[in-house]
Amino acid sequence: MVYRSVPAPTSAEIRSWCDRSQIPGDRPELSATAASLIASGFLTPTGRAVVVRRVSSGLPLPTVLAGFGELRRLQRAIAQAESQTSNPMMPGVVSAVMRNRLNGLIRRREDAHKTVVSAKGVFAGSTRAIRRERRENIYLEIEERERLFGGLLYTPTPNAAAARSMREAGGAAVGRIVGLVGQVASRSGNTQAEQWADELPGTSQPEASPPGTASFLDGYETILFLAGHLYDRIVNNPAWRSDHFELQRTQVNLHAELAEISSDVIALRAVRIDLDRAKRRGGFDKDFAQQIDKREEALRPVWSELIDRVQALGEVAHVVESAAVELRILDEYNRAATIDDRIDALISRSGDREVSVDNSKRLTEQVRSGEENLRIYRDVLQGNISRLSPAPSIVLPERYEPDR
Repeated sequence: MVYRSVPAPTSAEIRSWCDRSQIPGDRPELSATAASLIASGFLTPTGRAVVVRRVSSGLPLPTVLAGFGELRRLQRAIAQAESQTSNPMMPGVVSAVMRNRLNGLIRRREDAHKTVVSAKGVFAGSTRAIRRERRENIYLEIEERERLFGGLLYTPTPNAAAARSMREAGGAAVGRIVGLVGQVASRSGNTQAEQWADELPGTSQPEASPPGTASFLDGYETILFLAGHLYDRIVNNPAWRSDHFELQRTQVNLHAELAEISSDVIALRAVRIDLDRAKRRGGFDKDFAQQIDKREEALRPVWSELIDRVQALGEVAHVVESAAVELRILDEYNRAATIDDRIDALISRSGDREVSVDNSKRLTEQVRSGEENLRIYRDVLQGNISRLSPAPSIVLPERYEPDR
């Protein structure tokens, strides 16, 4: 795989992306590990520490076959179907078919729930093994797994609002529903049924994202996805796992960093929701509204700090990817060095040894240059890691949102 260095986004760019809930470029979905670490933000501090410890130790975590991005789309499809079936104005024949469709989606979610919460083969099953894992602080209790599954249902996923899962899984069913709606409309002359046909999953067209853009539901999901995406770029890069950055790997726990960023973002969002709710209910009182505004203003630095932490992750990803390019070049130089003996043998038969000497000197200089560049990358990475070192932990009441 060819690695290329992608410039790190600035804090201003990240803030702008969160305000628009869009990140430019086609972005792959998060890995199962990144999704689990982000979902651990919904856990208690003890449960979150267990998840981080398991990832740090290379121990497995629950996964689902389709991936957590697909689980997010499934949850979106269920929410849409529930919203439609709860409308008392929906024609009865359509409501019956939609409830059947909804039940099928819920069964799929329940299967995923069993996979994550039961986690057979992942966590200890026998009493003796459970006790051992508890002693080692690597056993995730059932209650925490329930919370983890709840968090995984909201895995940050690009363009999840498009409800692709709903459309792909129910095309034939939707066709039958539309036909039934047409029959109802023709008999009753009521255009309401036709409107429901237009709103059924698979027949409506959600607002499309600009080509080459990853869209999200809000700024919180945007920053969580970006943090997980940068985490994946770092830990999946062979340069980060190489001996060259062994010291740096011991100085920062990227797994814990992602989990803590997630926890703070989730807490911030909860506070913002509570503040908005309080302002809606008591905003008619001027003094009360001013108090809410002051509390909201006090939380703004927390959002800025989160943006800066994610930007620091971007800097680390940029340096590691630059080092990967350098390592690839050094690898080619080293590979070329293995043929020196054969080159010498060929040149000796022609009596021209100076060419081989010149080549060897030039190759040595190039390798030394590459190694010097790696030392520079290590120094730069050291500075970026110092920015990731957590400051004294900020205690949030519970949750806030980027300024829209």
